[in-house]
Amino acid sequence: MYRNKKVKQTLSDIEKLAWQLNITIRYERTKAKGGLCRVDNNYYIIIDSKASSEYRVHVILLALRKFDLSGLYIKPAIRNMIN
Repeated sequence: MYRNKKVKQTLSDIEKLAWQLNITIRYERTKAKGGLCRVDNNYYIIIDSKASSEYRVHVILLALRKFDLSGLYIKPAIRNMIN
């Protein structure tokens, strides 16, 4: 139970971080694994709506690695996951 709560909190934290970077996260029914895409100058992270919270965290963290995060406050545990 504790682990699940921690994963959901991590997911919430990194979703907020993506929002600060103007990245839209979309959970949709798809057969794709999910990931980062860019349309014009807008960034999106698309993840299958049935994906587990752990997988959602994984996909978002991989996408966030591609951005300059130096100007943002990020909890140390989250920053360690990104690096």
